[in-house]
Amino acid sequence: MNGVERTEKEDWLTNYLFREGFWVGGTKLIDKRDPRTTAVQTIRYFQSEKPGFLVVYILEFIEPHNKDSNYEQFIKSKLEILNLDPDFTLAIWPNQSRFFGTLEGQIFRDNLSTVDVLQVFSNFDSSMVGKTTNLKPLNRSFTDFFHLWARQNLKGFQNDLDAFIQDQGTIHMLELKRPKESTQTWRPYRADSSNYINFLNFCVQNSYELTNIAYVASEPGKMKVFKDVSVEFQSLKYRSAEFQMKPHEKILNVMKNLEFREEISKR
Repeated sequence: MNGVERTEKEDWLTNYLFREGFWVGGTKLIDKRDPRTTAVQTIRYFQSEKPGFLVVYILEFIEPHNKDSNYEQFIKSKLEILNLDPDFTLAIWPNQSRFFGTLEGQIFRDNLSTVDVLQVFSNFDSSMVGKTTNLKPLNRSFTDFFHLWARQNLKGFQNDLDAFIQDQGTIHMLELKRPKESTQTWRPYRADSSNYINFLNFCVQNSYELTNIAYVASEPGKMKVFKDVSVEFQSLKYRSAEFQMKPHEKILNVMKNLEFREEISKR
């Protein structure tokens, strides 16, 4: 990819969230019945011209497709504990000529081509299919094979979920930002306003609680939390709070007791 590297998502916060029972994007899953079967999980949500969002659970398998492996059973076992109901599941085996599989409802198909998968997307919203005319260059990294594939084949808004957990009947969504500078000086960028607004709309439509968290990989426990992001006079307006979390503390409990202040970013 001409020097573009794959995004590294594992750090002190993602490891903490995984230990606490959060679903975490980029986590590697291993089939207990057949350890040869391993996959990296992500969830992406999409929106184009049709109202509402398309939610796709994606499993990118590390090993080549094995006709003796029960991929359907593996996928269904992960869906049973997901706490979300995706519109369909997409399985990917990179580096193969027909490297896709789908699970729609109870119907599993594999050995699918790009054309086959694009038809599944088109069934939800045909305006999603096609290469966008204003494709932005990859600056530093990509997240996974699907990220690269989608840039060439899908239009409209799309983004991946970072982490979530169901607590007392409510799903709490966490959007994670990893700035290079200190959380004391960092503020969200106006260029990311569409991401913040679309994710907020996505969470409102599904009755999810949304919290944005900025943190630095080299500063364990130190976080800046910001909520209710809106665009106002070409600036981002939101409520924020900074805190240092101890390893034994529960992040949801800590965030419930924070004192938020109004803040504006003109970056």
